[in-house]
Amino acid sequence: MTNKTINWFKGRESTRTLPPECVAECSASGDQYDTVAWWVEKLNFDGPVDQFKEYLDGHGCWDDEQLKDHYENRIRVLWLWAGCCLDDPDGYDYLYLD
Repeated sequence: MTNKTINWFKGRESTRTLPPECVAECSASGDQYDTVAWWVEKLNFDGPVDQFKEYLDGHGCWDDEQLKDHYENRIRVLWLWAGCCLDDPDGYDYLYLD
């Protein structure tokens, strides 16, 4: 079975929103790493390698070596975005990788 490619970003801006179920599950309290990884696969969530790295670097939580792993960056970006959606639902329908 081949996964259909989904374009989540056009440049730095997302082209779609996260499903409410994804936001609820990924932003639940506690360690949700496995849940977020599952959603990354389910949604075929991906984006521009360099912009993901820059966006995450701006948070100051990961070093250069950690940010080389694009799969982990996909998880990190989705997890952060889901948390932002929970905290400010109207402000984060779409994500801009500033």
